[in-house]
Amino acid sequence: MVSCHRTHLFDVVNQYRAIFNNDKSGSEENSDGGLLFSWAMHQVSNHLTTLQVMLPNITEGGSLSNMLENCMYCAMGLGLVGLDFRCLLPPIFENAVLNLFSKNMSTAVENFQVVLDSHRWVPMPSIGFVTNGAVDDTSDDVTPPSVLMEHPPLAVFVNGVSAAMNELKPCAPLSLKHVLAQEVVKGLQAVSDSLVRYNAMRMLRGNESSLFLSLCQAFIEVAYPYCAACFGRCYPNGGALITECPSLLDAVSQLPIRSGSGISGTDRKPSGDIERRQSGGI
Repeated sequence: MVSCHRTHLFDVVNQYRAIFNNDKSGSEENSDGGLLFSWAMHQVSNHLTTLQVMLPNITEGGSLSNMLENCMYCAMGLGLVGLDFRCLLPPIFENAVLNLFSKNMSTAVENFQVVLDSHRWVPMPSIGFVTNGAVDDTSDDVTPPSVLMEHPPLAVFVNGVSAAMNELKPCAPLSLKHVLAQEVVKGLQAVSDSLVRYNAMRMLRGNESSLFLSLCQAFIEVAYPYCAACFGRCYPNGGALITECPSLLDAVSQLPIRSGSGISGTDRKPSGDIERRQSGGI
């Protein structure tokens, strides 16, 4: 569509000028009263309107990136006949990227809530423990920490965040760095609030309370830093924008678990490992 638009508009403008523009003053308005200019602007406006309508239907970051590249090439080509509209494209695509990322983050939070509500608090097989959720910037491996497999609700959330980051990476505008960081913070805050509400509404007993506490610790010590590190892969120093908001963990870190224990700084191992609450389990 974009290629056809560029070709047809370019041909029409050139042919119109070749046939009707006999004025030698260099001003097209003197010869046709601005008819060609008005028509060309109308076509460009229609093209931009079509983009605004169609871009929200794109659900892949790679497709958005390809569309932007094609539109930039189209605008540059039309610049040869005075119709370069590249400066009008960034706001349209920035809005599309923001909407796509926000939608993916919301989906991750919603899926977390669904799995948490239906989760049965039984010990899962021990997978292994990591120091924290940080990702080595020198490594290409961004696999989520395997310890999250012991906590299905968190695993679902982190998978959703990873999917959102994968769609963002091919088309991450620098102008949206801080705005998108707030979307990540909002998602983490929603998970934190959900855990607080769950603790307030559910009566957890004995082993269930210990398993819930273990999940909360995994969120603080593994999922949270991992999400920040993943955002740092999309934007230089982007992870710092996430970790600069430690207050979002205040509520969940002070949960008054019904068994009488809570998550506090003294409950965590100095190395950041998630403390095992059950022998042979989580």
